[in-house]
Amino acid sequence: MKNILCSGNVSVDIKAYSVEVDDTEAYRDGTIELVPGGVGRGMAINLKHLGMNTYIHSVVGKDIFGEYLRNGLNEEGVNTSLLGESPERKTALFSVMASRGKSATCIYSTQILREITFDKKVEKFIEDNQISAIALDSNLSEEALESFYKYKMKHPEIFVFQNATAPDIARKTMKYAGLIDLFGCNEFEAAAILGESSVIPDLNTADKFQALGYKNFIITFGGQGVMVRIGKDTWNEPPYTPSQIIDTIGAGDAFASGFLMGFLENDPVKLCIHYGLACAKETLLTRQTVSDRLSKDFLTKYQVK
Repeated sequence: MKNILCSGNVSVDIKAYSVEVDDTEAYRDGTIELVPGGVGRGMAINLKHLGMNTYIHSVVGKDIFGEYLRNGLNEEGVNTSLLGESPERKTALFSVMASRGKSATCIYSTQILREITFDKKVEKFIEDNQISAIALDSNLSEEALESFYKYKMKHPEIFVFQNATAPDIARKTMKYAGLIDLFGCNEFEAAAILGESSVIPDLNTADKFQALGYKNFIITFGGQGVMVRIGKDTWNEPPYTPSQIIDTIGAGDAFASGFLMGFLENDPVKLCIHYGLACAKETLLTRQTVSDRLSKDFLTKYQVK
């Protein structure tokens, strides 16, 4: 069984949605949900569901949100030894607001993520727990990312998956491209990295990406599916589209988790893509950022409908 450290954001998403159309931005009736989120948390729980030993490396505040997230991770069986607690900063929060006919907007407070550091304690933890793979969230500070990749240079046997996370921070990964064993992003993050207004899932895009040093990568394209480049080979696969999409948040991380699980177990790439698409589809069917249905056995028996 693989031991994987997930380093990055552990947060709470506050989702507000109204079916009422109101261009005046006035008060209106709707729903408000509190959902645990964060790329680091999502990867850790998804991979735990898929049969790996997972460890979370992050920081929460000394507040009710931090306690809520820590308890949830412990209940899922994720090791929280490296989940620190800030005495000053509050737990990371994302407030997502949307109404019918309008694009969603997001306000976030993530200053606490600056406190995620890579030090001797983390290095010893990796060695003591025989961590064989690390999943990194680009929300990490420049200093933390640099320290992780310096460690990777000394220990090339450790597999590193790097998540682009968001278009505005995706380019932070470029200087480490040659050290990344598997890179994951969506079409908007890919466009930001390439410095283009948009990208399409074709060989030209894959070649440009690989020219930057990313040797193995996955790019998700929403309704157009996914493009995967491993070495010199490229795959384009359509999505497993559910009859009804409940929520898109977390689907990209779910795809990455499913693909990564298969990739680390040396499964054929086509099968890894199948795992990823199945994980993404199931996540689109829930308001949570992680689907409770996911497991290795579930994916093995998964039938496309």
